[in-house]
Amino acid sequence: MAKELSINPRLIVQSAKATVKNLIDGVVELITNSDDSYCELEESGDTISGKIEIYVNRMRGGICKTLIIKDYAEGMTEIELIKALEFGGETSGFYSGKNVRGFFGRGLKETIIGLGEGEIITIKNNKKYRTKLWVDKSVTKYDDNLLKKSEDTNENNGTEIVIKITNEKIKIPESSKFVKQLSNHYALRNINSNPKRKINLVFEELSSRSKKNGPATTIHTVNYKPIVFIKNEKIEAKVEGFNESLSINITESEIPLDYQKHSPFNIAGILIKTSGAILDNQLFKFENEPAAYYFSGSAYCLGLETRLKKNETQLIDANRHGLDWGDEYCQALEKTIEKVLEPYIIKKRSELKQNKPVSKINESAKKMFDKLSNLLNQIAKEELGDEKERPPEPTPNILNLTIVPPFARVQKDKTRTLLVMAPFNLVEQEGNKIIIETNNDYIYPLNWTLNLEKSKKYPEIIYSGYFKVATRSNEGETTITVKLGKETDSAKITVAPPKIIGPRQKRKGGFISGFDLDNGLHTVDQRVSYEQETGIIYINIGFPSTSRFIKDGLEGANLPEGKMLLAELVGEVFFRRLAYESYETGEYIPGEGQIDALYNRINELQNKYLYKIQDIIFNWKF
Repeated sequence: MAKELSINPRLIVQSAKATVKNLIDGVVELITNSDDSYCELEESGDTISGKIEIYVNRMRGGICKTLIIKDYAEGMTEIELIKALEFGGETSGFYSGKNVRGFFGRGLKETIIGLGEGEIITIKNNKKYRTKLWVDKSVTKYDDNLLKKSEDTNENNGTEIVIKITNEKIKIPESSKFVKQLSNHYALRNINSNPKRKINLVFEELSSRSKKNGPATTIHTVNYKPIVFIKNEKIEAKVEGFNESLSINITESEIPLDYQKHSPFNIAGILIKTSGAILDNQLFKFENEPAAYYFSGSAYCLGLETRLKKNETQLIDANRHGLDWGDEYCQALEKTIEKVLEPYIIKKRSELKQNKPVSKINESAKKMFDKLSNLLNQIAKEELGDEKERPPEPTPNILNLTIVPPFARVQKDKTRTLLVMAPFNLVEQEGNKIIIETNNDYIYPLNWTLNLEKSKKYPEIIYSGYFKVATRSNEGETTITVKLGKETDSAKITVAPPKIIGPRQKRKGGFISGFDLDNGLHTVDQRVSYEQETGIIYINIGFPSTSRFIKDGLEGANLPEGKMLLAELVGEVFFRRLAYESYETGEYIPGEGQIDALYNRINELQNKYLYKIQDIIFNWKF
């Protein structure tokens, strides 16, 4: 006889607290529930008021004791209310094809439990029902006797949730900030901009200034004010690997928009939408890119909505904080949106650089950087030896997938760098993921896949990428094959005794050829970077944590905190690159525990040499 597995009551409480981590999470859940109910009435052709009333109070220290949310929508019957209180219950119209946000069954009870305890009062068809919900010794309970005592009433349909907040971790900001958070939250964007909704907030605050006169009450209207944009474009794309339509709308602002990593209140970003909901707001790999903050928009995918209606809930983050971007389908969405967004950001980055060119470094600073370059090249020579390999350089005149060089030799316990290039149109058609194969297990690539990126030298023409080949044998040969879609190319690799391979060509100027300042053109999402093709270290003075201390023209680098940061940046990028080179030149062949070994190697180099970098910078007279 089959029997359903019971749910541990503690899991209900844990799930609630994971879903509702702060007051805003709870308010968002309850507002969207009310909006769902209004949507049901609208789709049935009923006239609605659209009113949603919110009450909160704020004690000293940001403590919130009470949250009340009331609507005048459908209300619930006794049976509907019981179903809404079921753990994991599917009470939402989304699953039955209605045009609403969905997941109501995980909003009401989890909000109450996550915040504390509460009372639900609901009216439908001239009947008023109420019950209380609380946690007793990790067991969630509701008042069944109270629920059965229905009352006759002439009041309008609707639902009121009264929550007594007992979770000591729950805090509330001051009224102005709380209103801004509610207005800008991505999940409420459609609701707050809907003229058929009227959301009012009553904020009662007891501060030290108003203690004698009692709480100070303010009333606010919650709405979202759309941005003023200078460009608005719609792009139709296909979800990569799934051949499903994706409608993307991109708007460009004249000024940078609010954006902070992991914040649900960002104005910049692409809203991921279904027909009745906003599920996430993302800038993906551009989240540290200042040029990206000028863009907002939306992406609507019918395939995403269809999957959710089929209850493919693995697409949603388990705690309802957006989509799960580790899911295969979500990753395909991410990749497609990034591809559409990237040309806009590249263009904007170029405009910003032209509008605000980086000042040249003065002669004194140039001399300091020359001295640093000499020091770093000496360190590289000590650690890597004289035979520092120069990677092959990309060439623009290619029509097919190409591997360079087509013939190469490699020594035991050393590596050889190979370059893969593909024309722009091929990557647009087949994607950028290269598969690498060998027909000899003793001569092998260090990575079996490679993601091509736009060439720094020819970004409008080709994509390129490097990978390493190593060997455990003293003799033999292999064919290394690279694949991109249906296209392939190969290189013949032969094992050579140590003396056969002569000294490899060195980069002019050594391992480090110089330093330069950058405002984000080269260092898109990093505060400092090393460009392998040129050997230049770029210091991103536009990066937030850098610009506080080091500004255009190296202003501020003469101050103690600026010198400290500059030494930190130089050491960070140099020792990281040197550690990688230690592997790539064969001093260390990666194996199990590669990441830990790499970090250990970086720490070892820092302990050994960082003081030398500090000595030059700290003692320099700018």
